[in-house]
Amino acid sequence: MEGDCSKTLLITANIASIFEEPDTLFPIWLKAFYQCIQTHKPGFLAIHCQEVGGKNYEESMQNVNHFIKTLLGCEELHRYDRARIFLDEDYTASDKFTALGNIYFIHEEVMDVLIWDFVDCMFIEVEGREVLSGNIENVPIKEKAKFPQHFFPEFKWSRKGFMRTRWSINNCIFDLINIHLFHDASNIVAMESSPSVYSNNRQRVLVHTLQRFENDKYSKVPFFIFGDFNFRLDANRLIQELTQKLVSNQIKGKKDQVKKIEYSEEGNGKTVLTIESKFFDYYDKHTDLFANMNKWVHQFDNELSQFRDRLFEFDVSFPPSYPFCEGISDGISYMKTRVPAWCDRILLSHSIKDILSQDPSHKGEYNIIGKGICMGDHKPVYLFVHMKPGKGKLEKQLSQEISGPRSSSSSFSEHSRPRTLSINGEPVNLSPSSKVDLTVVNIHDYAVFEKEQELIPEFRASIKSRQSEETQQLSESKGGGIVMSAKEAIKKVVALEKVLLKWPHRTSRTRHHSSSSEDLKSDDDSESGASSHRSDVTSDNNPSVKIADENKISISFKEKNNNRNNNNNVLKDKKGSESIKSKPKSGNVEDKVEGKDLGEGIGAGSAVNVIGGSDVMHVSSSCASHQSELSSSSSPMPSKSVAANPEKGKADMQSSLSSNNPGQPASSTKQSQQQEHQTSSNPRSGRCCGGCVML
Repeated sequence: MEGDCSKTLLITANIASIFEEPDTLFPIWLKAFYQCIQTHKPGFLAIHCQEVGGKNYEESMQNVNHFIKTLLGCEELHRYDRARIFLDEDYTASDKFTALGNIYFIHEEVMDVLIWDFVDCMFIEVEGREVLSGNIENVPIKEKAKFPQHFFPEFKWSRKGFMRTRWSINNCIFDLINIHLFHDASNIVAMESSPSVYSNNRQRVLVHTLQRFENDKYSKVPFFIFGDFNFRLDANRLIQELTQKLVSNQIKGKKDQVKKIEYSEEGNGKTVLTIESKFFDYYDKHTDLFANMNKWVHQFDNELSQFRDRLFEFDVSFPPSYPFCEGISDGISYMKTRVPAWCDRILLSHSIKDILSQDPSHKGEYNIIGKGICMGDHKPVYLFVHMKPGKGKLEKQLSQEISGPRSSSSSFSEHSRPRTLSINGEPVNLSPSSKVDLTVVNIHDYAVFEKEQELIPEFRASIKSRQSEETQQLSESKGGGIVMSAKEAIKKVVALEKVLLKWPHRTSRTRHHSSSSEDLKSDDDSESGASSHRSDVTSDNNPSVKIADENKISISFKEKNNNRNNNNNVLKDKKGSESIKSKPKSGNVEDKVEGKDLGEGIGAGSAVNVIGGSDVMHVSSSCASHQSELSSSSSPMPSKSVAANPEKGKADMQSSLSSNNPGQPASSTKQSQQQEHQTSSNPRSGRCCGGCVML
């Protein structure tokens, strides 16, 4: 930081190419990236990536693992003690997959850093480094959407969308939006009209996105929107200008459609320009025109002009960012596939001007990374600015009234702030030197995918290695038997959520938050796929699970801090009476199995308590479907004693039922429970998984 202003570096990078040739492009790309960081020394670093994993993302997932671990372990980012990394990688969820990656690093000198929770509508403190990978639909500290396909009717399928986060840096509040819009499918179609059909499609979806932010329930704050907009030059006007004195010759292909257009000099017949669907060659003048005459070319860059009332951009003095040659030795020439254009942009809302420093010494810098160096087909684009600390009514309202009292991170010093790493909510063990041994870490070991059976075998095998080793060690330590790791237990809990909601006398209490869904599904729609999510959860051999609050269970991808749930949630039964109170969480989650770590495994007949504040997950082999009436009882239940002594547990529960139903004999109660259990234990009824659920 300089004075009270935060030095902020924003970077947008379509990184598809580096995953195609990771051995050669990774080192070159990272070297130029590190050099940019060392030059500007930002306090807050934001990197918005598109096409994470490349075009062959199914086969490149482990390259993503290597890329992220390299960033986490590099010396250039060592003093950035906090990070949030969002990777939308679940390609098995085709209706949600965007391949976007939002990467944020915060320097240790920046004291007050908060991130917004879009579900609870509050800021939470950013501590340590966290990677959120795989399926991140339920991560509440981001908003994500895949664009509806009707915006791009020419394409059958896409990965285009946006991902938004909201930040408070020294009480300066702003949004960061990663966006990826559609490209031009054909040069010949693009040149037919001005503006092109593709440009019109991009305009419609960008209007749709901005209107979404303008009309949502959240307070309106300044924002940066940066990514691969795929803005293209007006090919119709550009080609007319280039070919005024040339003769055109059209070559048609199947169905009498134009396949190629050649422009040649009149008289000698020398070909000057050739255009095909995915070919654009201006021959001898190609690189010179677009690399050295960018000011002249810029007059054909018109797509942003439709949004001047909403967005602005710093002066563009660099050449088009796409499509550069991918040859390692050539970082200047353009590929002759598309008309070069400024696809990669960093745009700002007009309200951003209020939070940017106007000091002449803090002038913004807008440029590309890797001039003269091969960075793939897209050159990353960066914007370096100084942001003023927040002050005023909006900042006070958002940071105090919504989030409530909070501990100031300014109490941390460079030496006292904990350095931690967690992946999808699971802490990664630190070495004695407080450094993570990243060589043994695979970020996808902690990831969840919607349809794991659709992962390619090589990748599925690689992410199972960690779990398999743990299970083998647990089996050996327990002397064999039925063993289940913590991750396996948690997956079963997730799979059971929707099934359990079908049971009688249960009131749905879910707060549906799938920030990637353009149209939120109804409860019926969301429940319809529950049985197919995990085909094995209805087995009679599976343990049953008690969930005090499915949105507060420790496997949730929410930030674990003291401000998380500062209001008690009162759960009501069918009569509307207050039955259960879920207290706010405090501190970190402790996982225990009969006094032992949950990670040691769950044997048959074990009772398991996963404690997170007052939230409890109870796993017991003794079926308790007949205990469903207890869900509306406010009296405490001896859950641990039930598993330890089934007979005593039944007696205790019978006594508890009698005390809560004084007008009904105990024998009658027991008989009705047995009848209900006989009905609900039928695997085909959809009501019982063979175990018990106690609330």
